Amino acid sequence: MSIKAGAYALCLGAAVMLSGCEWSTEARVATAAQQRWDSLISGDAQTAYHYYSDAFQQTTPYEHFKNKVHGTGLWSRAKVNEVKCEASGERCQVAVDVTVTMKMRGLSTPVDTTDRVSETWVKQGWFSDWRYVKQ
Repeated sequence: MSIKAGAYALCLGAAVMLSGCEWSTEARVATAAQQRWDSLISGDAQTAYHYYSDAFQQTTPYEHFKNKVHGTGLWSRAKVNEVKCEASGERCQVAVDVTVTMKMRGLSTPVDTTDRVSETWVKQGWFSDWRYVKQ
């Protein structure tokens, strides 16, 4: 690789990294929260587990988590509705509209019901991912 090509590659890499900085904190948290819910709904406990805080993962082994996840099969969709972050930029509150689909005796079609869930997300250091705090 020539010096010119190497310099070009370095500049391109720096541009890609800097463009990531344009994402707001709220957008990053919303993306992480949506991905966690999408994983839970699809039954991908392994991916969902990744989004939980380090403290949760240290006290709750994955096998235990996997066996305790309730709602898979009932949850039909989730949509992050709002993200509000503290001025420190290390803690955010997320409002998620979660829809459950249930078959009801006497009704020919399943019934959807949606409830708003409040979540806390934290960033545990400069290079940390955003993590969900189970309460």
